[in-house]
Amino acid sequence: MRTRFFWAALLVLLVAGSSAAQTNISGTVQNAKADPAYSIEIGDHPGHATVLQKTTCTWTTSMEIAGAKSKDGYDVTTVEMWATRSSSNGTHVSTMDNGDKFFVTFHGASAVKDGKPGPEQGTWSFTGGTGKLKGLKGKGTYKGTSNEDGTANVEVKGEYELPAAKTK
Repeated sequence: MRTRFFWAALLVLLVAGSSAAQTNISGTVQNAKADPAYSIEIGDHPGHATVLQKTTCTWTTSMEIAGAKSKDGYDVTTVEMWATRSSSNGTHVSTMDNGDKFFVTFHGASAVKDGKPGPEQGTWSFTGGTGKLKGLKGKGTYKGTSNEDGTANVEVKGEYELPAAKTK
């Protein structure tokens, strides 16, 4: 009986410890008009094209990670467009106010109407970082809204975890 209680208590502590290691984050980023942006019509269906673009980003509401705040960055994205929908995949690089960087991969989709994309929703995950953010892990969701001028606003939510500090 004591052994069962010990293992049950240990399991509860381990689960509580692992969930406490993840920290919730959120932020809002303003994406400039893509530059450069290349579009190639595929020709198999009307409106079907592949797009490659680079977009500069400014965090209007910073994400705080390990005491540093996200400042600016860029996306490199491929988008497959159809007449009624689009699918995007890309990489985001952000620079923090202390100079550290983090790296993200993302995947999203949106409806297309009259040749214009609607709100995009997707998922993202950290793929690493530099400095204090080395070994950064985490994931989340995003929602983006395109503006008439080619810019976009993106709300980001998720969680992160940093490896435990090594002691000598």
